[in-house]
Amino acid sequence: MVIYVNDRKIDYKPLFPLTWGSFFQKILQKDDYIPSNHGITRVVVDGIDSLENMMTHTEEQVPETTAEVRISTRDSVSITRDGLAKVTDLIESIKIEIASASNLFREGNIQEASSKLSRILEALKPMINFINSVGMSFTMNFDQMLFNSTTTLREKIDSFLKTFQDLIAAQGKRDFVEVADYLEYQLIEDMTDWNTIVQILLKEVEANIATNG
Repeated sequence: MVIYVNDRKIDYKPLFPLTWGSFFQKILQKDDYIPSNHGITRVVVDGIDSLENMMTHTEEQVPETTAEVRISTRDSVSITRDGLAKVTDLIESIKIEIASASNLFREGNIQEASSKLSRILEALKPMINFINSVGMSFTMNFDQMLFNSTTTLREKIDSFLKTFQDLIAAQGKRDFVEVADYLEYQLIEDMTDWNTIVQILLKEVEANIATNG
C-alpha cells in the first residue's frame, strides 16, 4: 500500500489486520505525517472518494489489497471557518423547508409533509454534531459561554433538544396541528438561535487565533 498525505508519499507501512479507525489513528499520531493542528478533509482509496465512509465505518477492516490511499488535510481553523459558514447556509435553507413542511401539515398533505420533516431532522443531526465538535476541538466550555445575559450556550442547546422531543412526541400521537404549530412558531425561531450560536463560536475561534497566533 502506498500512502500520500497532501501529495507527499509517507513511509507508514500498516500491519494487517487493521481497522480504518486504527489506520487513521496511527497516521494522526505522527506530526511528520499530519501536523497536529490539521484535520483530514479528503480520503481517496484506489481512486474512490471515501472520507464519509471511513468516518462512519471506522471498525471496518482495511482490505489488504488496497493499493493507494491519498489523504488531504487542512489546518483546523480553516476547516472550522468553512464549516461554520456552511452551517449558516444550511440554517437558512432549513428555515425555508420548515415553513414549507408546516404549510403541508396544515393543508393535510401528511405524507409529503412527513417526508420533508424527516429530511429536515436528518439535516439537523450533522449540524449539531459539528457544533459540538467545534467546542471540543477548541476546548470551549459551553457551560460558561453566554448565549445571552441570562442563558449559557449549554442551556440553550439543551433547551433546543428538549423542545425537539416535543415535536417527536406530537408527531408520534399524530397531532399534526401541533406539529405544524411547533414548526412555524418554535423550530424556525430555534434555527435563528442556532445562527446566533454559530456567530458566537466563530468569534471565539477568531479570539483563539488572536491569542495563540
